[in-house]
Amino acid sequence: MGTSESPERARRRHQARLGLLRRRAALASALGFAAFLGLAAQHAVGSTKRTAKTVSSAPAAAPSTYFDQRAGGFEFDDGSSAPLPPVAQTNVS
Repeated sequence: MGTSESPERARRRHQARLGLLRRRAALASALGFAAFLGLAAQHAVGSTKRTAKTVSSAPAAAPSTYFDQRAGGFEFDDGSSAPLPPVAQTNVS
């Protein structure tokens, strides 16, 4: 800013720049939101197509078994002890 510029003119120029910045920010925000909606819609359509194909051709998975569901004979099992009774948990840390 020069020293010969009036304060009123400087304020108007500042307001014009601020208005332009606000319009650009609003436009960028609107375009970003539209792009987000487009990507979300594309994902929704793509995932329904993929799910339909996967469901029809997916083989049934075998149920997983855990170590305590199998027969006895663990390495730490001596076979002589009786099972312990269940104990209620009284403290949660």
